[in-house]
Amino acid sequence: DAWIEWRDRLAAIQISRFEKFVDYWMERFLQLNDNRIFVSYERLTDDDMGAEEAIRMTRFLGQSEGVTPIDIESVPCVWKSVVKYKESLKASNNNQQQQQRRRLDPLHHDSQRSGPTERPYTPELLSSMSDMLLRLIGKWGDGHLRLRKMLEGYQTDVAAAYLATTGDSDAAMTSLGGVVPAQQPKQKNFHVILACPPEMDCTILSNVLVGLFEPPDAYMSFMEDSSQLQVRQRGSLVSIESSVVTLTHDMNLLALYKTMKSKFDEVYFVAPVKGEACEYDNVMCVDNEALVYSNSEGMEDVVTKIAKRMRLHFFEDPTILSEAKLGVALKRLVEMETLRADDKQGGLLEEKFGIRGGGGDHIADKTMTAPMLTSDKAPLTINGKTYHIFQASPPHTASTVLNNFLIGMFEPGAEYSFMVYNQERTIRRHDKDVAIDDGHIVTKTHITDLMGLYKQHRNAFDEIMFVVANRGVNPETRIDSSLCQYNNVLCIEFEELLYSDEHGRESVVRALAEKLKDRFGYFFGAHLDLMDSNRLKNAVIRLQQMDQATISMADQPFTVSDNKFGVHGGHRNRDGSEMQGSSARKIDSGKLFYCGGAPGLNRKEFKYSTFGLFLANSLFPEYEGKVEYQPGQPLINTAIPLTDDTLNQATSNDILIMHSHQKCEIFSLEAFPGAQLHVNAEFYDMHPLHLLNPNGEFTQNYLPPGEWSYVIGPHEDTRQSIRIPYCSMKLWYLHKTRPTEAILPKIIDPSKKPKNTKEHFLLYINSHYIEYRERAARALSEIGAIHTAGKCQGNWEVRPPPKPDGSPEQCEPYEDGLRPSSILPVSASNDRDTQGHNSNLFSKYRFALVMENADAPGYVSEKILDAFLAGSIPVYYGSRMVFEIFNPKAFVFFDLDIPQQALNQIQFLEQNPAEYERMLNEPIIANKQVLEKYFSWDETVGNGVLKQRIRQMMGLQGNGASPQW
Repeated sequence: DAWIEWRDRLAAIQISRFEKFVDYWMERFLQLNDNRIFVSYERLTDDDMGAEEAIRMTRFLGQSEGVTPIDIESVPCVWKSVVKYKESLKASNNNQQQQQRRRLDPLHHDSQRSGPTERPYTPELLSSMSDMLLRLIGKWGDGHLRLRKMLEGYQTDVAAAYLATTGDSDAAMTSLGGVVPAQQPKQKNFHVILACPPEMDCTILSNVLVGLFEPPDAYMSFMEDSSQLQVRQRGSLVSIESSVVTLTHDMNLLALYKTMKSKFDEVYFVAPVKGEACEYDNVMCVDNEALVYSNSEGMEDVVTKIAKRMRLHFFEDPTILSEAKLGVALKRLVEMETLRADDKQGGLLEEKFGIRGGGGDHIADKTMTAPMLTSDKAPLTINGKTYHIFQASPPHTASTVLNNFLIGMFEPGAEYSFMVYNQERTIRRHDKDVAIDDGHIVTKTHITDLMGLYKQHRNAFDEIMFVVANRGVNPETRIDSSLCQYNNVLCIEFEELLYSDEHGRESVVRALAEKLKDRFGYFFGAHLDLMDSNRLKNAVIRLQQMDQATISMADQPFTVSDNKFGVHGGHRNRDGSEMQGSSARKIDSGKLFYCGGAPGLNRKEFKYSTFGLFLANSLFPEYEGKVEYQPGQPLINTAIPLTDDTLNQATSNDILIMHSHQKCEIFSLEAFPGAQLHVNAEFYDMHPLHLLNPNGEFTQNYLPPGEWSYVIGPHEDTRQSIRIPYCSMKLWYLHKTRPTEAILPKIIDPSKKPKNTKEHFLLYINSHYIEYRERAARALSEIGAIHTAGKCQGNWEVRPPPKPDGSPEQCEPYEDGLRPSSILPVSASNDRDTQGHNSNLFSKYRFALVMENADAPGYVSEKILDAFLAGSIPVYYGSRMVFEIFNPKAFVFFDLDIPQQALNQIQFLEQNPAEYERMLNEPIIANKQVLEKYFSWDETVGNGVLKQRIRQMMGLQGNGASPQW
């Protein structure tokens, strides 16, 4: 009782504040309707509409001077991360529940504590809520449609709660201003216009709307002349007022509104397009591609989603569009699909459902699915239904492997059929033209217009399925990802088609068969067992035979092909020149070359000239040219320095390892005949001494010239580059050069995480001047005494003059007597290890200030790694990619936009040793997937996933045990 009294008292205060809040913002900006946006919690958190609401907010904020919002395409991701973060947390605890629209519910109770859960609001409180909402609706509703709909929705919630609490509908009507929650409130006279461009198929959307708003047997209404308030219905012109829903191809919504506003209190528009019109309160834009169903459950889901969006967008009232109306809409779609399948009811299809020509445009045009009901060679029909499988993949995606797998599964002895990319889309088999329905099941093609293929051949089969191979992020080797969502499209990644031995081949077959079964189970079901052992064996044998054919043709020109397996001659281009990459040719053991000095290296040469070779030895173990190092022992390096003399030894089978700071004697790297792997710690414009960028003209994601030049570093993922942060490269380098120190487990194994001695507060090591870094050091010195090692001491006011050679400016230390007492220089020379690394230096400090030279995408250097390896908590600034790699709970991010946040956090940790210890014990790596993506340089970490990605980018197959291109 005490709790209820407290709650009611607080609720009464909140009711008053809500009214004052609305009045304040409406009165303050009476004349600024174009510069005001109304956002409801319900819409912003709704699973179906929340992302669109966030996009609306983004566009609105983008109208402000000086505000540059993020790309619209990125908004749904941000919305999901911010608004739906609790769902991901629940999922991680195996307790994910679907987030539902938050409504006032007298029985709702989120508390995990025991005790009674039925604590409804009192009738007096509900009446007070209703009075407040009615006042706001009367005061502001007429001039502000979206606000009015929000308030009316809340009013309906209150009415429902009042009735549930009292059970007295008469009292509900008296108390709530005449609104009876059990009945649908009387609505203003409205009309719904579906504005559909003539080139689009809006059959599904139009019939859902008619089903939701019209009588069960209603016929489609179509507006031909928007200047006249008449619609064509069953071949005759009738008044637009005779229907609620009208279809039109006129996309001038403003003109339509002006024409119709005299007839209706409200005109609502639904449009399957995107654009500025979507910003208006009375316009709801729908993604037509989302209207996909392949069975009755999917059909019901489409109807439910459209009804839900209509309620929220136009009515804000859950009682509008009852379950009975949803049933009418669903029944209408079922009837439409049944008649369409019958193909003998052309007149009824056109007049009632808006489908022309009986079997013409229908769901398949947009969903790529047909209506679905429940040895050696697979049967040509499944449960009486004919079918065909297109293996439709871009080139260079291992599509030959995928195609032979499919043939092995469905017609193991068949020759492969290939659809040529010409106007007729001819199908060739054994150099002859064949028909699509001549009895073969699988057709390969590089045509990726899946919709066009479906439309071209849908009349020949009851069902058409597509299996597609994608590779990397290059649009030339991927299809549109949205196509992969269709029920009759299965997308496979390039990596899933790779194997290097018998066991790998069998694993690939089984995994692909599982995907076929899961994706196409709606069609094959129990009628064809895709996991049958004989069927799997046939697929394995087919791939085995394909591999043998590949090896036997390795020395043939590319123009020579095999008619059964579709493999080409080996390592040749069409012009006969040597080719790297795409075909699987067995090669002799290649050699590793590198740019840099000869043996007998000083420390700097050791760091830069051979850095990439330590990575290359793990990536390419089959290649000649090893580099080995034991502390206290001379470096052993059998790789070949690239010079004018050694260039003559290089062949197309060799690889050149090029680190970003190396020097090459040869004039042009393009003279190297083999592949090149550029190991870049930074972007080309981030270091003035970069070999390939002496004049600073190459910036950001510049890639070196050459078809066989590849890059690993901060660059974006492309066909020739993979984004890998430098901290990952440095960790592997330390792992290989300091084998006795168990470097790797310190980072990836939480139980091996180092701990500092806590002897001192913070250490700052830098000599290159960066103003924000110097400012941060000065601010931190106000929390506690900081130690500095290097020329930088927080003296940010004194900016050093630029150097003539363009190299980074050096900090100016304080002059004697001017340095603050809380900034103490220390000598670092005795604490650095033999290779000059900083990780030992931080081991006596609770915190380490490790801020990057720049905030650049993909650039996370070794600085944060040095702090972690010493057991110190990093105070970091740089690319936000750091949150993807490292556990955000294990370090402090010094955000330059809100520096006080980091300073407060550090102050708190200093004052609360238990909280500091908690952070110190947090795992370093963000998650297991990060290990695979960025740290798996060989099979001992994350199954060597990163190693495989790099090898596949360069055209190398396997893990290096059996060298193959």
